[in-house]
Amino acid sequence: MIFGRHSVLKRGCSTWDAMQVPPEVFQGRLNAVRKQIARRNLDGLVIYGDNYSFADLCYLTNYFPKVRGGIAFVPRDGAISMLLNIGSRDVPFAKTLTWVDDVRASNQLGSDGAKLLKEKGLEKARIGLMDSGQGFPLPQLEEMKISLPEVSWENCDALLEPLRLVKTAQELTAMCQAGHLLRDICAGTEKFIRPGRKEFEIVADIDRLARDKGAEDIRILAGEKRLNPPSFKQSANVGSHWAIYLAIQHERYWAEAGRTFVFAGETKTPGAYRKAQEIVAAMANQLKPKGAMTALDETARRGLGEFYGIASMYGLANGIGLNQWEAPFLCESDAREVGAASVGASALDENMTIALRVVFESEGKLILYGDSFEVTPSGAKSLVG
Repeated sequence: MIFGRHSVLKRGCSTWDAMQVPPEVFQGRLNAVRKQIARRNLDGLVIYGDNYSFADLCYLTNYFPKVRGGIAFVPRDGAISMLLNIGSRDVPFAKTLTWVDDVRASNQLGSDGAKLLKEKGLEKARIGLMDSGQGFPLPQLEEMKISLPEVSWENCDALLEPLRLVKTAQELTAMCQAGHLLRDICAGTEKFIRPGRKEFEIVADIDRLARDKGAEDIRILAGEKRLNPPSFKQSANVGSHWAIYLAIQHERYWAEAGRTFVFAGETKTPGAYRKAQEIVAAMANQLKPKGAMTALDETARRGLGEFYGIASMYGLANGIGLNQWEAPFLCESDAREVGAASVGASALDENMTIALRVVFESEGKLILYGDSFEVTPSGAKSLVG
């Protein structure tokens, strides 16, 4: 899969548009989760999330950690409580990002999590634990469990996956906004890329543009012969072409795109780039309700030919939403690579959102094209445009 180095600190825009995604949306999600809690005969659910993998935590609370992590406790009945690894002075700001009233600061999620469950009289309860990103610091997780020796724990990493596969109208609106923001960033990127400029200078300009436009986070991979993460060591001058992968988070949701910029005088690269665009377009034609995910792979294999092996290493298709990489996946190996519980679905459904990309080498030069799509009754609709 294609990976961009994640931020230690999310330093972009942090707001909640309650008109676009009102509290009632989260109440509906909570009701659906409580049905799953009851079906599994649990007394509550602990959800961990951090600034790298926040999707499950955010789905119910709208909160995404800007640094370190936090947990939400969802009782079978009653209000959600959140413990965030922040200072007490940051709690008022954190509460502007979530509909949850009970938000507490914690520098020891394990011991404080155990105290919270004891406070609620759940020392001998059956509790589900959701940590799909596998980010809960092991010492703290063990401390929580040791402090609650009579609690019975159940792994619930995949509990939310079926609920998040198909996007709601509010989610699709948010993802369209993320896509349109990414379209503007791609257009602005073209102005920054000029032969002779240092790569790190261009990356810095793109990063600043994205954050000026309201991105909460951004991933950038770029280069001529390979995709490199941002680094001051990228001091090489841009030559005849430059491939770039961009993914941005806006209002919690991700959109991604891949582009290859070709400069005057380059004669062979434009043809290879057109081929990449044509293959992605052919894959997008398979994005129809009830269509098979395997059809995407088969279409890519036919179009790529000898380049299929390299392209599949970067990942050809996956779901996108609150996670950059989420179900549905093409295969189990793709799901395992990003720590997902399963491929999620073998068939497409209306209102799923899928990222498609094609990456290959042509005469020693990297070629990249990608886009994010919504599955509609009439076929694929680009979120980026």
